[in-house]
Amino acid sequence: MPVRWLLLLLALCTPPAFAEALYRVEVLLFRHDAPLQASQRAPVDWAKGAHMLERSAERQPVLEAVAERLSAEPGYQLLLHRAWRQPITDNSKAIALHQGQRHFEHYPIQGVLQLRPGRYMQTDVTFWINRFGDYGQLLASERLTQRVRLVPGRLTYIDHDSLGLLIELKRL
Repeated sequence: MPVRWLLLLLALCTPPAFAEALYRVEVLLFRHDAPLQASQRAPVDWAKGAHMLERSAERQPVLEAVAERLSAEPGYQLLLHRAWRQPITDNSKAIALHQGQRHFEHYPIQGVLQLRPGRYMQTDVTFWINRFGDYGQLLASERLTQRVRLVPGRLTYIDHDSLGLLIELKRL
């Protein structure tokens, strides 16, 4: 009987850091149709307090064969391919990703990815593909935004107008 109470007390006093689950996240953003002529530009505060993806968290992508097949397909263009390691908890911050040369407060490709734990992980994804003028001013943006459920270990496809996103989570 005292051992049960001791185990219960130990479980209640365990710090939340031990409950964190570490995942490998891999994202492939691609174009599969002609760019849309969107009139709504990406907001200046596109990252909205999200953490920029740190170089120390980045990993070598493992879905390179998928990326090669996408690039070889006529009409498909791979825009972004990133992999990183991230703990996912109820209060995890969103991750901001970007690629290309910065023009004022924007990048040619920029996005925010928020992951939440559960039996089926939930993600909120927003990416902007930006076009710039001769002097670096933002002219137009295409936006992909979705909320989807993810099953760890399964590659998930998100389709959105002229853009597509493949995302995979693997528990480490």
